[in-house]
Amino acid sequence: AEPSDAAESAVLLFCPAPTSSIADEAAWRLLAQLAQGPFYQRLRVELQLGYAVFSGLRQIAGQTGLLFGVQSPNASAQQLVEHIEAFLISLKDFVSETDLGAQTTALIAQLDVGAMENANAAELFWQGHMAGRDADYRPRLRGALRQISHADLANAVTRLNEAAGGWLCLTNTPEKPWTQP
Repeated sequence: AEPSDAAESAVLLFCPAPTSSIADEAAWRLLAQLAQGPFYQRLRVELQLGYAVFSGLRQIAGQTGLLFGVQSPNASAQQLVEHIEAFLISLKDFVSETDLGAQTTALIAQLDVGAMENANAAELFWQGHMAGRDADYRPRLRGALRQISHADLANAVTRLNEAAGGWLCLTNTPEKPWTQP
């Protein structure tokens, strides 16, 4: 916790992939894509928890992971973490209902550096470098994405909920936001 004088509670939860393998990175990238819209819909629109609600794939110190952020004037940090955890559990439903072919095709297209702005391409190369990836990183990542099955993705959700890669949580309140994992 990082104490603050702000009246709102804020939580950042970083869920790293359990390993640095290309397969885990591909699964975490796909989970990030699947979670982004539903996370915002659930916490911001349906629950109206706060005005700052986001999720996405990020790297911290070369480690790929899912980042969830919520700032709320009404809910405590502990309540925010509980809502994030509940959402993570519900990810298994999104996985079973997703059109995996369409999702992987869209994600592979997003990784096409020829179609990216220079700044985005540079960021992708830099993140690969920071993660210790070699020159064939992007083709291997695309190949790993093409091979992901529903079972692989369901397994990734299980590992995510078990905090197989650990969880890093930053709040602006001194309270302990959760008792697990």
